[in-house]
Amino acid sequence: MYQPISQTRRRTRARHRRPPMSWARRLTILAAVLALGDGIAIVSPIGWFYYRSATQGQALITQERQAITSASQTGGSGACTPTFSDTAAGPQGLLEASEIDLVAPVVAGDRDASLNVAVGHVTGSVWPSQPGTMVLAAHDVTYFSQIDKLKVGGVLTFVTACRTYVYRVIAQQVVRTGAPLYSSPSQSLLVMETCYPVNALFLTNQRYLVFAELVDVRETGSTPSAVAPPSVPTVPAPATLAAQGLTLATNDAPLGVLTLAGTPTASWEQSPAPINDEAAVLASYFAAVRSIEQDQAGWWSQLVLSVPFGAGSPLRGAKISAYQGQLMSVLEVQGRSLNGAKLNGVIDISGGGQPETYALQVVMADVNDQLLITQWVMTPTR
Repeated sequence: MYQPISQTRRRTRARHRRPPMSWARRLTILAAVLALGDGIAIVSPIGWFYYRSATQGQALITQERQAITSASQTGGSGACTPTFSDTAAGPQGLLEASEIDLVAPVVAGDRDASLNVAVGHVTGSVWPSQPGTMVLAAHDVTYFSQIDKLKVGGVLTFVTACRTYVYRVIAQQVVRTGAPLYSSPSQSLLVMETCYPVNALFLTNQRYLVFAELVDVRETGSTPSAVAPPSVPTVPAPATLAAQGLTLATNDAPLGVLTLAGTPTASWEQSPAPINDEAAVLASYFAAVRSIEQDQAGWWSQLVLSVPFGAGSPLRGAKISAYQGQLMSVLEVQGRSLNGAKLNGVIDISGGGQPETYALQVVMADVNDQLLITQWVMTPTR
């Protein structure tokens, strides 16, 4: 059992004098003090950096939250229009990720003046209201110190006074500094970028990237809709046919421009839906081509709606040897749903009984969530 030291023992100890300190010991202590001083000199700027980041960053968060509150009190966020600027000094929104307790102000630019107090929007990348890739950068020891803990499927939000843009994490990657990031107008992606390792207090030659896709856009303050991408119609290809591979990875076709027709919603356009729907259209097309080439009328019948097998007769026992130009696709969209699609191209056919160059037009429709071919026309070009 612990007992306090008696007063007598304390007085006895007090009467024992320490021997004089040797010069060697004094020099050792002096060296330690000098080293500690150097350490303080090194750590002090880091401490000031953290203090400034915390105080000024919190001020920016407060400023943006006040803007969000003000918008809701003056007619709701639906009454305002999102505006972003690559030159504005104030916050452009808040980046939030509950999975890692992240709430960060987002400002324009990725210079030290921006990154010292906030998450910076990389100039030249898009803003959330535009299709393409938005790149947000931050120091690894501040706002992005935990982004390596974000899991695939995790949710990120970019909150503004008008709109809340909801993203789902799809991948992480470590790359060397200067590695290119590509932007496609048919996708809406968010890339979070920081130094790697994410706890480094020094300059590194690697970067940690988190990729997320836009899955929903809603008015700020409204009830969140389900964080799920729009549904994609299925392609009713038999298992034996599907096993042959119905993607671009297993079929050679030069893709051209993807055109959107109809009345798609902004949330549909700024989600993975266009790419996913186009993939379904291509799968249906590749399945039909393989069905004809292999003379499988039974496969064909499952892929089409009232289109005779003879419509593709030039391909029976033959193959597409080349494409004259690119395969162009048009998606017909109503709201958040694909109603149908068109494919147009010029193909060279070799083998079979009718080798020739043909203009090809394929029309498809969504029938009870299945993508079926409703028209297949092959016209000789000479």
